[in-house]
Amino acid sequence: MPQPKLLLFDVNETLLDLKPLARRINTTLSNNLAFDLWFSSLLHYSLVETTTGNHEDFSRIAKATFEMTALKFKKVVPEEEIESILGLIKKLPPHPDTVEALQVLKQKGFRLAALTNGNPTVAQAQLTFAEINQFFERIFSVDEARAFKPNPKPYVFVLDQLKVKAQESLMVAAHGWISPALSVPVFKPHSLHGMVSSNIHWPKHLPLIVKTSKI
Repeated sequence: MPQPKLLLFDVNETLLDLKPLARRINTTLSNNLAFDLWFSSLLHYSLVETTTGNHEDFSRIAKATFEMTALKFKKVVPEEEIESILGLIKKLPPHPDTVEALQVLKQKGFRLAALTNGNPTVAQAQLTFAEINQFFERIFSVDEARAFKPNPKPYVFVLDQLKVKAQESLMVAAHGWISPALSVPVFKPHSLHGMVSSNIHWPKHLPLIVKTSKI
């Protein structure tokens, strides 16, 4: 595989730290497993939407699955509080290594783009709040293709918009399920800092795209 021209980043948990949202949900529902259950339900129902040929706003699915999760823990959370809790998705901090990694990758000449299941408004708000929006050529939402990841449609849409071939691209994600059903390879770094570390052991089928003396 040749060195990729485009690095396409997942957003939640890859670039941004979900811990503040997780703590709030676990505290509200009085259970340390509440966030994990909600998040897995959110992904499950978004995949159901795509599989059945429908497409709903990710934020609406998030709210509905939060209400379902709350009921599992015998909690009834007021509407205003739910909005406040889920509103934290727009105020997540970047992981400690995110900014430095993006700076190095940008300096190395890679084209950077982001692709998220969130709607365009939320996506822009997230990366603007985290102060990393300036690194990305485009911030894409799956809404533009009307299908959630890992359906191929969002990836095909991004590649078409940026005029890049799948073989010239690399998806960077913290989640294994995000792998698209087309020939865009996925790299799951233990950390973004790891991407630019000279000590990183890349999978054999992926190129060592950058090197730096910083560890």
